Amino acid sequence: MTSSQANHLINILKRCKQSSKEAVENLESFSDFKQYMHIQRPVEVELEQHINEAHSSAEARLILVCGGVGDGKSHILSYLKNKYSFLNDESLFYLHNDATESFSPKKTSIETLAKVLQPFSDEGLQSGGTQNIVLAINLGALNNFIDSEEGKVFSRLRAYVYQKKILESVIADESSPDDHIFQYVNFSDYHMYQLTADGPKSNYIKGIFRKVTQQTEDNPFYQAYLRDREEDSEIAAKNPIMQNYELLQNEDVQDKIITLLIQVMVKEKLIISTRALLDFVYNLLVPSVMENMSHKRIVDYVREQDFQDYIACLLPFQIFEKVDASAIHQAIDRINPTRMRTEQLDKFLIEFKSNREGAGLFANHISITRLPCFSRSLFQQSPWRNGGNKEQAYKQRLIKLFVYLYYFIPKEPHQSFEDKTYEQFMRYLFYWNKHELRMLARLYQEDIRDAIYKWNGEANNDLVYVQVGQPQTQYYALQKLEIEPHIERANALPETELFKFLTMMKIQFRTKGASYADGSEVPTIDIDYSLYSLLNRIKQGYRPNKKDKFQYIKFVEFIDKLNNAGTQKNEMVFESKQFGKSTRYRLQYDETFDQYSFMET
Repeated sequence: MTSSQANHLINILKRCKQSSKEAVENLESFSDFKQYMHIQRPVEVELEQHINEAHSSAEARLILVCGGVGDGKSHILSYLKNKYSFLNDESLFYLHNDATESFSPKKTSIETLAKVLQPFSDEGLQSGGTQNIVLAINLGALNNFIDSEEGKVFSRLRAYVYQKKILESVIADESSPDDHIFQYVNFSDYHMYQLTADGPKSNYIKGIFRKVTQQTEDNPFYQAYLRDREEDSEIAAKNPIMQNYELLQNEDVQDKIITLLIQVMVKEKLIISTRALLDFVYNLLVPSVMENMSHKRIVDYVREQDFQDYIACLLPFQIFEKVDASAIHQAIDRINPTRMRTEQLDKFLIEFKSNREGAGLFANHISITRLPCFSRSLFQQSPWRNGGNKEQAYKQRLIKLFVYLYYFIPKEPHQSFEDKTYEQFMRYLFYWNKHELRMLARLYQEDIRDAIYKWNGEANNDLVYVQVGQPQTQYYALQKLEIEPHIERANALPETELFKFLTMMKIQFRTKGASYADGSEVPTIDIDYSLYSLLNRIKQGYRPNKKDKFQYIKFVEFIDKLNNAGTQKNEMVFESKQFGKSTRYRLQYDETFDQYSFMET
């Protein structure tokens, strides 16, 4: 590729593609492009601190850089190796990436690891070596290693991993006797977004968007954009890639996209790597039809494109309609705003059907001046002026675009796309991770408690339906159940933004009067967004069906544990439902006279 070719926006954007050589990480190279795109993350600050402490320490240290696949371990190690010359001196530091490096094809990864870490085996630690080791390793591989035959000679390392609960879904900071030898950072404790009392946000994703769009001399994207505009301003004004880039420069548009990305991470449990995020940026700016085109070919295409093709290439369609482009796009499709039904959107759809000139709705409700080519051409190319059926598909595309633009660039702020259940869950998640109990009272006392009592049907007065034998349609069994939250108190964290947190709330309830050996015996349930959403619907009257009970079997088991400690040994209530009439009978055990009584209540 010549330097003149590389200067065009499409060529700079291609460096973000998943298939680009820039996307392949190794510890030996850190290009100027990667240097420019690098954004510091809290996990990097923690790792850098451990490395500097190891460098100034007289004794050798092993630093474990743990996490999952594609979470940026290699990138940060490559960046730090480029930043600190001492990390390139193997007599001081040895950096090993367990996922990519192996000494011999005949050796298993565990045998390779045992050889690399030999200085930190129980025997090796006695020889007092001076070489520090930084090991990038996935949590699964670390678990396999310490449990293996080779791992038996690393008992101090194993004890450290268990003491720090590195392999568990908890955030613990218990001290270990070997803290002066071993250190770790766990990428799985950190996320691409942070929690706040006002909802989640992402400095990191915002940073990536800024790197791509900021109007600075060192930004290769922006400089290429300026050159393309200067080269042919007429083509640039009609080029959807340029238009999409200009739209992404708007901070409110960036914030809306960030909201979508955080939602899919929470609702769909999607793990987004930096590599996948950059690929997503490429896909939302470059339409599929232009994907494999050179700059010259794009210019020819734009010169010939008609207005309908131009519309299909705009950024909203690249986000919501490009389902096969990536796992991120597939997940976003499941929260597409066109799937939502609100009073305001229904009103707009009615207006589109009854209005002779639907293009006017864009001018009234959308900030279309931010799409200059679109706003100039819409009224001239309006399908509403021509009443023919052949314009129907074009109308539908424009109506869909209206909904997308009403999401991204409305003239006036609105709450049409708010998801109150999601927003409440994210607030609870923040306060639960922050250990601020008083803000969780409603979660325990209403949301979860109500769902426990209503799971098998609403019975009132602390009574719950219990399953006895085969499911019945006429006779039902109930028992009295008194439950209360079980809370292990911890000091509230002072931070107003949480970068290190768990994405599920571990909630415990106990049956009043029941005895439990310790906290681990108390019935426990992990509540993620999906389960919280269901519990919220139950609170509003929804009755779980068979599919729900199968999907949330752990919640069923949680309720069963509470029920099993209830009053069913001493008292049961039976309900008969016939012809719309309900009659209840009580079966009660009298301990004094060792006898049962059965009566209508």
